[in-house]
Parts: sequence; C-alpha cells; structure tokens
Amino acid sequence: MKKLLITEENEILQKKESFMERFFKVLFLIVFVGSYLLLVGVMSFKLLEYIFIYFISR
Repeated sequence: MKKLLITEENEILQKKESFMERFFKVLFLIVFVGSYLLLVGVMSFKLLEYIFIYFISR
C-alpha cells in the first residue's frame, strides 16, 4: 500500500515538473521571439527613417 502511494506521488510530481518545463519553454520562446521581432521592427523603422531623411534632403 505504501509503495502504491509513493508511486502515485512520483507520477503527480512528474506531471507537475513536465507542466512547469513546458511553461518555461513556452515563456522562453515567447520572450526570445518577442525580443527578436522588436529588434527587427526597430531596425527596419530606423532604416526607413534614414531612407526618408536621405531622399528628403536631396
């Protein structure tokens, strides 16, 4: 009986760990992709800004 309870507890802990692992993987992916998109957005905006300034000043 004790062994059965221990195995059930281990299964519950493994499920919690896998959920937390997945949560952190998704969170890391969101942060990584978000920062990449932000960087690309800022770079393209600055590039367009420089192009407009260049053509206006000519």
